[in-house]
Amino acid sequence: MVTILILLLLLAAIFLAQKYIFRSRWNKNLDIQIAFDREYVFCGEDANLVETIVNNKYLPLPVLEVGFDMSRWLAFRDEENSTVSDMTYRRDIFTASVKQRITRTLPFKAKKRGYYRIQSTTVTSHDLLMSEKLVAHIPQTSEFFVLPAHLSVSQIRIPYSKIMGMLVSRRRVYDDPFEFAGIRDYRRTDPMKHINWKASARSGSLLVNQHESTLSQKVVLLLDSSGTGSSITDALNEVSISIAAELCERMLADGISVTILGNGLDVLTGKALNTGELSGRSTALYMRKLLARITCRNDLPPMLDLLQAAREHSGKENNLYILISKEQKTRLLPAFEALAGEHEAIWILPEDRNMPERNKMTDTSKRVEIVRWSV
Repeated sequence: MVTILILLLLLAAIFLAQKYIFRSRWNKNLDIQIAFDREYVFCGEDANLVETIVNNKYLPLPVLEVGFDMSRWLAFRDEENSTVSDMTYRRDIFTASVKQRITRTLPFKAKKRGYYRIQSTTVTSHDLLMSEKLVAHIPQTSEFFVLPAHLSVSQIRIPYSKIMGMLVSRRRVYDDPFEFAGIRDYRRTDPMKHINWKASARSGSLLVNQHESTLSQKVVLLLDSSGTGSSITDALNEVSISIAAELCERMLADGISVTILGNGLDVLTGKALNTGELSGRSTALYMRKLLARITCRNDLPPMLDLLQAAREHSGKENNLYILISKEQKTRLLPAFEALAGEHEAIWILPEDRNMPERNKMTDTSKRVEIVRWSV
């Protein structure tokens, strides 16, 4: 009887000891990282989420549940441990032995443009006898950009050709042929008369004379992101953002300074879209990341207010203005004409290909060229 009592006391002591050890030590030297395998992808592309668990101690964890929440627009290929509603709730089970590092890769598809973060991980474990549930929250700093979807060269060719045609026309007007500023590499938008044939022959590649302009030449793109809730409205907004990204990236590559203004709000700053003046190919990724962070909502500031504000701040600048808006009502046209002043401008108008003709905007303008884009 005494032996049994001693054995029971010993078992009770072991039970309480292991319970105390696990309670006080289970999450010591336990590191869990939830990270994306890259910083960004374009909408529609695939990427991976990498779970890394490091149990750097001499205490095994027989059951370790790692849980986190992620946007449902980042869709896992394997949904076995996921619950999807407004978010994706992921719960993965591991067994971490002594001094072990575990890495698991979770492929997913980026289904929607946006800025995504994972800010916390919930970790659950148990003692050896599964008698107590142990929970901890580990902060995470994982962020991920889904950039606006790429558009094909054939899709963007017509609006881009019109933009470059207007820029070339203005350059011929405002370049001062008597103010020589140097020689640079030829761009496809340069007039043939500016080619320096002697310098080109010596270098083996086309070079052009660079002249000082009597007025600076810049492009200001105005982006309308208002409206959401229906599939066609959302599609038109996403196409608008992709058009803006693609046009601006090509202009930056061709050495044109670009500014994007919009009524869409930045999810990080809460401010309306304003890229500031961008120049050079290297700023294209920065521009696309800003566009990835833009939200489309029903309660955004009216586009008419943005056009009027842009006019007040434009002064005497010789800007080429491009408006991207799905607005079919003619109320924006007078304000856009006033902004453009005496110069030509372009309105790119994304519209539902199934929209009845009677609902489409029919007004024309001598200075504003409307380019329709069917979605």
